[in-house]
Amino acid sequence: MSAPTEDAPAFSGEDIVRLFAATYLPLCRTLEEAGALDPKALSRDIAARIGPDHDEPWAMLAAALCKVLDGEGQ
Repeated sequence: MSAPTEDAPAFSGEDIVRLFAATYLPLCRTLEEAGALDPKALSRDIAARIGPDHDEPWAMLAAALCKVLDGEGQ
């Protein structure tokens, strides 16, 4: 990845996680309220796709998302 320039913002991994959580979770809640989403089923689907690479950043994010969707993180 190239170095950030003055006219382009720099984002950390934590920034990306926060952005994801701030957009994806409200969308999930809205879809659940509309009857279009089962959060527990989505959690199971996400968990089934994590695979053996549990230490990868995306896998940790997916695992945390599963906990929130399952109601453990609320």
